Parts: sequence; C-alpha cells; structure tokens
Amino acid sequence: MRRFAAEHGDPFRVLTFNGPITFVGHPEALRAIYTADPETFEPFGVEVTEPVFGRTSVVVSTGTRHRRDRKLLAAPFAPAAAKSYATVVADVAREAASQWTPCQPFSMLEATQSIALDIVIRVVFGVRGEARIRDVRAAVLDLIHAVHPLILIMPAIRRPFRGFGPWARMLRARAALDALLGEEIRALRASGEERADVLGLILKTRYEGGDGLGDREILDQLRALLFAGHETTAVSLAWAFYWLHREPDTLARLLAEIDALGPEAPFEKLLGLPYLDAVCLETLRIAPPVVSVGRMPRKTFALLGYTFPPGEPLVPSPLLLHTREELYPEPERFRPTRFLERDFSPFEFIPFGGGGRRCLGATLAMVEMKITLAILLREYQLRLASVAPVEHVQRGLTMGPRGRVPMMLEGRRLPAPSAARGSPTRSEPRAGTAG
Repeated sequence: MRRFAAEHGDPFRVLTFNGPITFVGHPEALRAIYTADPETFEPFGVEVTEPVFGRTSVVVSTGTRHRRDRKLLAAPFAPAAAKSYATVVADVAREAASQWTPCQPFSMLEATQSIALDIVIRVVFGVRGEARIRDVRAAVLDLIHAVHPLILIMPAIRRPFRGFGPWARMLRARAALDALLGEEIRALRASGEERADVLGLILKTRYEGGDGLGDREILDQLRALLFAGHETTAVSLAWAFYWLHREPDTLARLLAEIDALGPEAPFEKLLGLPYLDAVCLETLRIAPPVVSVGRMPRKTFALLGYTFPPGEPLVPSPLLLHTREELYPEPERFRPTRFLERDFSPFEFIPFGGGGRRCLGATLAMVEMKITLAILLREYQLRLASVAPVEHVQRGLTMGPRGRVPMMLEGRRLPAPSAARGSPTRSEPRAGTAG
C-alpha cells in the first residue's frame, strides 16, 4: 500500500475485477470525505458483507434509517455505559488466563479471541448462566466458522444446493444463533427487567415517536455488533501483548504506571492511565484491524483536485494515513509516547473510521483493551515464545497478526484474586469499582 502511494501518489486508483477503487490517506482528503453531507455517500461492499451484517444493521443502512438507528444505538455505547462493563471485562480476562499453564506456550491470539467473544456474549447479548453462555458461544463459533470467504466474494454461489455447500451451512448456523438470541429477546421483553447490557438498553431505548426496533431488526444489529466488534478487538489485543513484549522498556514503563495504583485500583483509575491509553492508540495505529471500509459517492465528488464519478468507491486507508512520516516519524517503530507528545485530529488518526459512520463501539473497544491489558499485565508475567517478527496480514474481513502469537506464562506477579472478586457470578454488566 505504501509502495503504491510512493509510486503513484495519494490518492491512487487500483483497477479490480469489479471496477476501479481509489485509496486515500491524505488528511485533507479524509477531512473532505468525513465532513461531507452524509447523503453524499452510500456504503461500499454491502452485497459482499450481507451474509454477515444483513440489510438492516447500522453498519450498512443509509439515509433516514441509518441516522435514526445510529441515534437509538448510541445510548448502549455511550462512555458511561461502556465504562460500566469494566467488571465483566476483568472477570472474562481472568477466566481466560486461568487456563494458562506455567512454562507452556499458548496462543495469545486464541486467548484474546476467547476474551473478546465472551465479552460480546455477556456485554452485548446479555446472556447469563454458564450453560446458556456455552450454548451461545458454540452457536457463535459455528457461524464464524461457517462464513466461508467464497460466499463473501462470490455472491453467485449463494445457493442452498439441497442443503449442501458453504451457503447452506452458513444459513443453518445463522438460523441456530438467531434462534438462541431470539429467545433472549423474547424472554427479556416478557420479564420487563431493566438491564445494563447492550441488548437490555436497546430494548429500553425508543425512537422519537415511541417505537423501538423489532426482533428481526435487533437480530441484524446484534450479529453486526458481533462481527464488527469481536475479531477487531481480539487482534488488537494480541498485537498489544506482542509489541509490549518486544519492547521491554515500553512494557516496564506501562507496568510502573499500572503498579503505582496498587492491586485494588478502581477501574476508573485504570481507564484514566495516560500511558496505557497511549499504548492502545499506538497499537491501533501500527496495526489497524479494519482497513477497507469504503464509501461510494452518489454524485460526482471532487477530492484534492481530482473528480470521482458516482459509484466509484473511495477507501480512507489507515494503512496509508498512519504511516505518513510528517505525522508519525519512524512509523514502523512502536512508540506510544507519540500520543503523549501531541493530539491527532479525527483526520490524522482513524482506527475507528470517521464522520457519520465512525464505529459506535469505539469506547467499548478501548475499555476492553485497557482493562484486559491492565489486569493481565498486573497479575501475570509473560514473555514471547518466539522472537521471530510477526506480519500484519489480511484475515478475512479484518487484518491481524500472521500465526497464533505464541507466548509463555512465566508465573504470577500478584496472588490470585479472591473467589468473591473473581467469581463468574459477577460477570454481568454493572458499575465497577475495584479492579
């Protein structure tokens, strides 16, 4: 990507089987795109991602529907709500770490995928009870594994074929998960219980006219939140552990900041740590998980002296933007202090996209990253099981580390938390105090 920009300039156009696509990484180009009237563009790749995001989710909807659904979904992801999930995040992280064996290698990527998935199940879906969580987890994994790349890039093969083939398998897996989530929705509606998880807040929130989302619409939103928020957070966490353990001085500084708060630090204090925040931001800069979210202009669009016809996708590229030397000197270095030295505008740093389609779950993702890193680094001593560099590669709809990110548990830095603090019975969204 950087080589193309160096050879052809920024923006540059790539010819594909589906027509030209233009990639942009210039801050002024991003300003023009992100501040344009939202009606100027429509989402790119809706047909490709339909098996994952559906047709009604906020990820792919447009116009009035997109604006009203985004407004409705804002409450469950507001900063206060996201921070209230810290207790669940800490419990889930500890549960995952309890499976590690000292002096035995394990996959950090698989660990963070497990953590991120259980957070979605408990915080977003609001599932309770270990047996029920296991059932939903199994259904989610079945669906994730059933989303074959061919059905994304070749819509023509989306045929049932008498119940055989990848499309039929995906439909069965999606129906099975929808059935479980539908039961959750109906049970919560019938109980009238007010809950702090995302599903509970969605059911509670109403449009201005007093109506709420229907069950089918909620299912589309929940599946979209699963696919938009699970793998992205998992790969970012795996990268953070990788980079911290490749840079011992960076790890030592972060541990000193965390340890200074003491073993019973309130979650609010952990979330406010400036160097921890900088580590998370630098991870998202150097290895952005989502790099190809495009927009298609509905009419001719002018950008940096170029004119783009209606329907030609424009892709704001964090891979280009986050490696601009004038913004990020030595862009290949993992250097969190750059985020303490200056502030970056919404057109200079875009790990969560921008404009009217910026990721609704950005605050929750940052809470997940900060609390997971703070809890596990404070309580466990880890090291990389291999010193070989890890590449940033395409992994389905997202980018992430090549391989499993093997790590080794060397021992505990702190004693195991008490049963009262670590019990699964506390794995429900609520306001947290001590970490």
